[in-house]
Amino acid sequence: MKVFILLNIVSFLDLLMIMLVIYYGFKFLIRFIAPRVVDNAANKIFQDMQNKANSNQGRTVRKGDVTIDYSNKKPKKFGRSDGDYIEFEEVNDKK
Repeated sequence: MKVFILLNIVSFLDLLMIMLVIYYGFKFLIRFIAPRVVDNAANKIFQDMQNKANSNQGRTVRKGDVTIDYSNKKPKKFGRSDGDYIEFEEVNDKK
């Protein structure tokens, strides 16, 4: 019986040690990996912003000028047969 209890305590301590090693190993790796991931994302966003600014650099707009950007979309056209007709009546509220 004492051997069984001793084996359970040793297996529990082994499990506890493995969990601590995994936790601190993960924490150690994240400390080095996370800054690199964030830097790569920030550099990508910065490059996209620079590319967008460089593509718009050809157009010079002075302060106060009005610019009109046309879209390729055509406006929707509605005919008389589209939709429902609702007939209204005038109501006189004289009391």
